[in-house]
Amino acid sequence: MHIPTVRSVIIDDELPVRRTLRSMLTSVPEVHVVGEAGNVTEGLDLMAAQKPDLIFLDIKMPIRSGFELLDELTQQQQFYGVIFVSGYPDDALMAVQKAAPHLHSDFVVKPIDPVILKQKFHLFYNKWKADKEHEQELTAQLEKAFGPNQELAVLTGPRFLTFQNSVALHRIEVVDIMYCESANKQINIYCSKQEHLNVPNLTLDTLEKLLPPDHFVRIGKSHILNKEAISYLEKGPRPKCRLVLGHRVRELLIYASNVWKVEESYSS
Repeated sequence: MHIPTVRSVIIDDELPVRRTLRSMLTSVPEVHVVGEAGNVTEGLDLMAAQKPDLIFLDIKMPIRSGFELLDELTQQQQFYGVIFVSGYPDDALMAVQKAAPHLHSDFVVKPIDPVILKQKFHLFYNKWKADKEHEQELTAQLEKAFGPNQELAVLTGPRFLTFQNSVALHRIEVVDIMYCESANKQINIYCSKQEHLNVPNLTLDTLEKLLPPDHFVRIGKSHILNKEAISYLEKGPRPKCRLVLGHRVRELLIYASNVWKVEESYSS
């Protein structure tokens, strides 16, 4: 039977701790350590390259702390599972607060007890696996709503996406979507004919595959924009993009590093 595997990274400035964690996790078949880093800068680069599901994170490290790493990830709207591995149990409350926007958080005290480590990991794993199964089910529903042709290079008629959140079932016409945003463990979908819709347990990667690429463009890790709606781009240290569709006007902030992507869509 196939066992879903959690891709994990270890970020700790102490090499013996990293080696101990790796050794302990080798006996857990549900986890695969894809890399390790000795500081925050290396850790951010590692995560960008490996795209893990879970971070084993030290707190007190030279130059920049684990809390600063989480602050940067939260600002970039990148969310992960986090298990802190720290020799300072008094930091546990602050750790929970810092990790609140993320998918899951827990705390293991050094020196590491292998039994507790496995217990903490399996708490994350059970939630992660349930979320994956829910996402697969939702993806199947979206694909069914779209029909067998997933390319959708040209929209020849009304096509709809069906979403369900905790309170209602929504059917949205694709051409009515102005933009989609990943934030706080959910996807927000902004349309021209209705207020925005919150869809939990759905990733932007999944949604991107279901939207016609000739009509929508991915902007960084947080947004998908309807090309037809882009009407104005204000450059600067915090660029602003304005979208207009029908009688609705919406504005959103983007990262300066993503301006070129908007300009490319705007000019086309």
